Amino acid sequence: MKYIYCALLSFFTITGAIAQDDFYNKFLHLFTSDGLSQSSVIAIHQDRLEQMWIGTRDGLNKYDGNTFTVYRNIPGDSTSISNNDILSIQEDQEGYIWIGTYNGLNRYDPKLNVFKSYFHSSKQGSLSDNTIWTINLLDNGELWFGSSNGLMLYNRESDSFTTIKNDAADASSLSNNYILSIYQDSKKNIWIGTANGLNKLDKRDKDTFVFKRFYSSNKVNTLSDSYIQAIVEDEQNRLWIGTKYGGLNYYNSKTNSFKHVKRTKKNTLINKDVRSLSIDHRGVLWIATYDGLCIKDTNDVIIEIKHQQNNTKSLSRNSIKTIFIDKKGSTWLGTYYGGINVWDESNSNFISLQKNNHDIEYGVVSSIIQDKNENIYFGTEGKGISILNSRRDISFDIKTIAEKKLPSLNIKSLFLNQNILWIGTYNAGIALYDITAKEFVTDLLSKELRLLLKDVGVYSIKKSNEFMYFGTFGKGLIQYNLDTKGFRFLTHNNIDKKSLSNNIIRVMLVDNNSNLWVGTQNGLNYIDHTKLKEDKVVIKRFFFNEEQLSGDDILCIYEDSEGTIYIGTKANGVYRYENEVFKKVELNVVGTKISTVFSIVEYDKNSIWISSNKGIIAYNPKKNSSILYNQTDGLTSNEFNNNSCLKAKNGDLYFGGPSGVSFLNPKRIKKNTFIPQVILTDFSIQGKKIDTYGEETVLKKDISYVDKVTLSYDQASFGIGFAIPNFINPSNNQYAYRLVGLDNQWQYTKNTEINYTIQKPGKYIFEVKGANNDNIWNENPTQLQISVRPAPWKSPMALAGYALMIALALFGLNYINKARTKLKHELDLEHLENLRKEEMNRSKLEFFTNISHEFRTPLALIIAPLQQLIENYQGSNKMYKKLLVIERNADQLLKLINQLLDFRKFENKHSKLQVAEGNLVKYLKEIYLSFNEFAKAGSYIYTFETSSEDIKVYFDRYKLERVFYNLISNAFKYTPEGGEINVRIYEESAQVIVEIKDTGKGIEKEFVDKVFDRFYEVAGDKDYQKQFNQASGIGLSIAKKAIDLHKGAIEVIDTNLEKGTIFRVSLLTGKAHLEEADIIKDFKVSDDITQYENQISRAKETNELDMEMVFKDDEKPLVLIAEDNDELRNFIGDMLKDYYQVIKAENGQVAFKKALQKIPDLIISDVIMPKMEGTELCAKIKNDIRTSHIPFVLLTSRSSLIYKFDGLESGADAYINKPFNVKEFLLIIRNLLSSIEKQKEKFSSNEYTSSDVTVTSIDEELLKKAVKIVEDNISNTSFDIPYFSSELGVSRTMLFSKVKGWTNLTPNEFIHSIRMKRASQLLELGQINVSEVCYKVGFRNPKYFTKCFKKHFNQTPSEYASKFYS
Repeated sequence: MKYIYCALLSFFTITGAIAQDDFYNKFLHLFTSDGLSQSSVIAIHQDRLEQMWIGTRDGLNKYDGNTFTVYRNIPGDSTSISNNDILSIQEDQEGYIWIGTYNGLNRYDPKLNVFKSYFHSSKQGSLSDNTIWTINLLDNGELWFGSSNGLMLYNRESDSFTTIKNDAADASSLSNNYILSIYQDSKKNIWIGTANGLNKLDKRDKDTFVFKRFYSSNKVNTLSDSYIQAIVEDEQNRLWIGTKYGGLNYYNSKTNSFKHVKRTKKNTLINKDVRSLSIDHRGVLWIATYDGLCIKDTNDVIIEIKHQQNNTKSLSRNSIKTIFIDKKGSTWLGTYYGGINVWDESNSNFISLQKNNHDIEYGVVSSIIQDKNENIYFGTEGKGISILNSRRDISFDIKTIAEKKLPSLNIKSLFLNQNILWIGTYNAGIALYDITAKEFVTDLLSKELRLLLKDVGVYSIKKSNEFMYFGTFGKGLIQYNLDTKGFRFLTHNNIDKKSLSNNIIRVMLVDNNSNLWVGTQNGLNYIDHTKLKEDKVVIKRFFFNEEQLSGDDILCIYEDSEGTIYIGTKANGVYRYENEVFKKVELNVVGTKISTVFSIVEYDKNSIWISSNKGIIAYNPKKNSSILYNQTDGLTSNEFNNNSCLKAKNGDLYFGGPSGVSFLNPKRIKKNTFIPQVILTDFSIQGKKIDTYGEETVLKKDISYVDKVTLSYDQASFGIGFAIPNFINPSNNQYAYRLVGLDNQWQYTKNTEINYTIQKPGKYIFEVKGANNDNIWNENPTQLQISVRPAPWKSPMALAGYALMIALALFGLNYINKARTKLKHELDLEHLENLRKEEMNRSKLEFFTNISHEFRTPLALIIAPLQQLIENYQGSNKMYKKLLVIERNADQLLKLINQLLDFRKFENKHSKLQVAEGNLVKYLKEIYLSFNEFAKAGSYIYTFETSSEDIKVYFDRYKLERVFYNLISNAFKYTPEGGEINVRIYEESAQVIVEIKDTGKGIEKEFVDKVFDRFYEVAGDKDYQKQFNQASGIGLSIAKKAIDLHKGAIEVIDTNLEKGTIFRVSLLTGKAHLEEADIIKDFKVSDDITQYENQISRAKETNELDMEMVFKDDEKPLVLIAEDNDELRNFIGDMLKDYYQVIKAENGQVAFKKALQKIPDLIISDVIMPKMEGTELCAKIKNDIRTSHIPFVLLTSRSSLIYKFDGLESGADAYINKPFNVKEFLLIIRNLLSSIEKQKEKFSSNEYTSSDVTVTSIDEELLKKAVKIVEDNISNTSFDIPYFSSELGVSRTMLFSKVKGWTNLTPNEFIHSIRMKRASQLLELGQINVSEVCYKVGFRNPKYFTKCFKKHFNQTPSEYASKFYS
């Protein structure tokens, strides 16, 4: 059953002016969660910068109102604090902070952030003990220290201590060495509290101290206890003394007596363990005890303050270790394991009404109203109505007044009309209560309306004239006539724009002109008082979008004393109605956005109070200024209920919310007028805090003590931390800052760190000022001068240099412009000259081309007869050699003419490719091998490398032949003997790369780009490079054009003087880059025998192969065929077998063995073969004395005649190109064998002379030696075959073989032939007779000589001689 409740005041705990105890028991707390190093606070002090220093059992703390900085001992660091258990703190006149610990005394230099520690030792002037209980700075600047073993005075000059101790034999000495307190009173008397007695310094003469002692005793007017822990003097010059076991005493100097104060105002005993005493700026004595806090006012009334279990603002712990009064007048209490408690008058600005039944589920106050008897009615959501009589400070509870019941305990609105309290509920309509009769009534409301509202929420009730207005939650607005009891609904209509904007009504207001304002969940509605009685009520809408059919949620409507309407919204703050338009009211609260406004109430014309989602705001409409109060100021919560507020008749303001009621009286608000100077706390560069100081660092001392900083250009990104040491609600502190020189406008923030990045060097001034929690600002900002040095490249000297450079650049530009004009003119002239030269070159080229064509005809007429002459020559070998030289140079001349014609084709772009796919490795190796003998002769390291034995490429054989021959020959030309030449071929990224590397002279970098130019000539002073000019100068140019036709590249990739050069040729694989016309159709490789078979078949038809052989069948010469291709080897063998004896070999090694075994008459060899190349085989054959006389024919796939002589020079007798003409092939073989036979006949004929022998080969050297041996022994009648073979150095068999091969004679016939030839020569001279000639040529018998001579010459010696001397 829901009964009618009116809750007593006993349901509230009322804190504030109701009880002095509660006034003092409101503290701000600082715990370890706020940054405190440990929760047992033993000592508190404030320095000259207003920062608080707090000593705990685990570390020293510095608190600037924003951040705790903790100092602890660091093992091994002598500049850290000596011990973490802090007992006492005191700042001296020089700004040093002295800290007493359980183990050592410390002096902290805040400018350099270093500690200096002092300890007890045997050294004179050291501490008397390491435990320092108390430190006091006397008026004369002296520092006195109390330790566990004596009193100490600090001597600044000597940095030492003078110790004063108890002397048992001297009654005027200290009463005890355990010093707990030191105090200097207003008369400069010094009082020392010890563990056994109070001491007063009576006399001091240098280091002599005379004390008067005070002890506890059984006598009256003496101390209650001798263990003195605290001393302080009040305004009446009474000395208050706290003892450990005897409680609180005071000393009256006039009567020289002590009095023991035992009880408080409520007659409770003061705890006997009084630990600390302090008197605040009002003269109030604060007494810290082991069990609670006592406070004595100026009337000597003592109250006791203790921890309250359910009051989070009360004293945190009852065990208090120390008390300190700061410069503002706030009281700081250090508790044992309870952190810090800070009391200030402003803590009690707001009084909270909270339920004390521990049931806070329904502690939501939704509406407040006051009657004429100053009773205040609080409508709650769940607990009915509570009533407070603010005048009498009493409460009363009306329990069951009538048997009728309140329809709902969830109250949403209250309205008082005369003595009737109209009550709107959450979902049960309206109830009416007679506050005088103290009963519910029903006759004022029609039965029909009661039934309609039975299940409806009524959120607002207002009265205008004879009408009552009910704002419902979903049913719209009800207008009820008190006289006629008639009613009607004003509701929302989607079609009618002059209807209510929404049916959910939160708040209503009847203004001074009786106009009705209705705030809904979807916009504000205005009804003019003249329209309220009309049948059709016209409604004007505000805060509503007609197109979107949506609007602001209106939470409160208020009219001030001047008739100004204020509107509070749920999401967009406050608006004020001016000139029929609502304008936004900017609540200027730094760092806080006010979006939700719950209620508005006016205190006076200059003060409007607004509850919001961030707390309560005091708004001054004249100054347009705002002050925000929140939970840190004593509010029960930062959240409130909409339209739940009241200004009581006594001026108190009440605001209801989810956590009860907060009330205040603006006249009794204690403003914080203490404005300490803002201090700089941190300085960082590029995010790194500077915490070391000295001459070589950015900061010479701590930033708090610095007024000027100089930064280098790379330190111009910096941050500055700052704080205002206002400890009353520090979260509400505000700051204004600017960097003069960068931005002169003040910027406002609640942050305590600002970062800058300076781009422009120069001098700047950082300024910061602060406002405390009550928005009172500093007048003088804290300043820091910041100088940013320019980067070296931006320094004045650099700028001067830049100016000079610019001037020089301008001068240079002017010079360049002039030079450019001149150069342009010269270029034009040069262009004309180039055109002239080009025309001249073209003319020259045409001339040379024409001349070349003309040269070819007579040259062909020279070469053809010359070849016939050589072929049929039967003269001396010496002349034969000269004919070969003529033929070679004629061929070289033809080659140069052909090169010139090729060059002309390239120049005119008439040269076309004729490409076919082939194995580039085999092709290149043939060219490589043609230089093999030359490499051996010059002791070159000549190598060939390939990544694969078969690399297929489409290429023009004729053109690439010239390219690679030119590159390799150049490598030999410019590489000294003994050097290295490497040919390397490999595949890379769809390309085939050929590199020719040498270790020759190299090419200077300046000539690298020119080597492929036509007719390139190098400067004459480069001696070794003058060799380029020995040729036509077009070889590399032709090579480049040939490679370009292949869409490849030729380049010098590396060159160093005296270290060599690397030429690289790159060819594309595949044929996509080639024109179809460039590719030879049905191309056949040189080893394809079908092309030879076709020739034979055609030749047989025409009888072209019917050649007359000079050999008989039984004397057919033996021919050795060396060819690795089986088909071609067998084909050549079959082709020759009709004319010659044939033996075959599949490679060079086998061929060499067979040559030694069979001694063939002729050898035919392919160049490229496995195991031994053809050129190597040729060299071995020609260099072996057993086979050196055998003619050798080389087969190659190269087509150019320019390479034949390479083979010939290496010993080859003929060079046949593949594919070859069959008839030509047979003729060459026949001619070679015929030539050998003719040579043999020549040796055996009478035409031979020894002078015909020339040394050009091993055979010729051996032949010359044989002839010489015979000639040297021509008169030796004992000269025989054994002697001949011995002298020649060969066996008799070898002698027979070689002589037979040379001359077709036996050795005897060879000796006989030479003797006959010498005899004829002697007879021709006619100087001696026949007999003498006989003996001269080695014959013993003239008759036998005549017989032999006649057989040889077909006439007798006499007949032969007579022809010359007839």
